[in-house]
Order: sequence, then structure tokens, then C-alpha cells
Amino acid sequence: MRPITQILLAEFGGKVITKEDLEKLSTYLKVDDVDYLVNYLIQYGYIIRILRGLYYVKTPVEFSFKSSPTIYKLLSLGMNKVTKNWYFGLFTALVLNGLTHEHYTTIFIINDKIARTKIIRVNGTPVRIIKTKRKLFDFGIVEKGDMKISDLEKILLDFLYFGNYGTISKELALRIWREYKDSADWKKLKKYLEKYPESIAKVVGDVE
Repeated sequence: MRPITQILLAEFGGKVITKEDLEKLSTYLKVDDVDYLVNYLIQYGYIIRILRGLYYVKTPVEFSFKSSPTIYKLLSLGMNKVTKNWYFGLFTALVLNGLTHEHYTTIFIINDKIARTKIIRVNGTPVRIIKTKRKLFDFGIVEKGDMKISDLEKILLDFLYFGNYGTISKELALRIWREYKDSADWKKLKKYLEKYPESIAKVVGDVE
């Protein structure tokens, strides 16, 4: 396995690759069983599974010191490979925007391509992946390096939106709304609100 791991770290270290990439590398180096290869590379710490068929390859330094990027960097690199329309939202966005000191173990990702009905684990961290409509990605998203994060106004409307449709607890969504709504820029919030279904405007009117 040494030649393939040397090539892997040298050529792909610090990048995200797909199972198809590993299949091509296996064919080139005449390795027959790609599933065995993937399991081997994960077991011995060469790669980290982000999603099914999507892996982060450690740099030579990360491999040598048995370290890895932050979970936010791993997920950002992975999601950028999947779609341009994604962001860290809901509770995770509250944390990343410095709006709460509460600790939330699960990371929330909103995107337009993939959904997972159950929480998955990425490098040991629980992750919730939620799929939503394409039109909700044209506003309220701030880029910080590789990360994409919703701003406060979008956070609040997303809580009401996903709470209204049962993706998260409606009671919890309303609690977050009441806690943070006075800190929001209401001019911006009402502009964003035009992108959401009318039912969300009604909720805002009811709880305002």
C-alpha cells in the first residue's frame, strides 16, 4: 500500500476527493478492491470520510502528527465539492456569528442538493444536513474563508421556516425568534422575508 499512500498524500493532500478519484488511482496502480482501499485509508488515518463517497485527504504533516482540520473546514471543503449553494445555519450560525455562548453539539448545514433524514457523524461530530429550495440561497449568506454562514436575519427566518414545516421543533424555533428578534435589522429582515412563503410572513406577523 505504500506507493498508493505516498501518491495520495503528495497529489491530493489537503483536498477533497471522490470515490471515483480513488477508483482511477486504484486502476492506475493495479489495486483490485477499491472498497478495501477506502477502508484501509480511513483505518490508518490517511483520509477522513465527509459524506458517502466523499473524502478529505490529509496533508503529509497532518498524517505525521495525527491531526486534522477543524470540523468546519472539513465540512466546508466537502460541501463546496457538492454544491455552491450551502451554508452553516440555525444553531451553528448563531455560534459562528458569536451570538450565543451555548454549546450545540450538532452542526447544521443547509443546502440545495442533498438531505439526510438522520444525523450523520463526520470525524466524530454529529451533523444535520437539510435540503431546501434554490431561491433561499441568494441572500443573507456571509463568506468567511471557506465557510458560508447565514446572518442573524436569515437565521431567524430559517428557524421560523424550518419550524413551520416540521424540520425542527416549532416551539424551539419560536423561542429563538423571541430571544433574538430585537437584535435584528428589521429593514433587512423584511426584505429577506419576501423570499419565503407567505405562511412565514404570517408567522412573523403573529409573533412580532
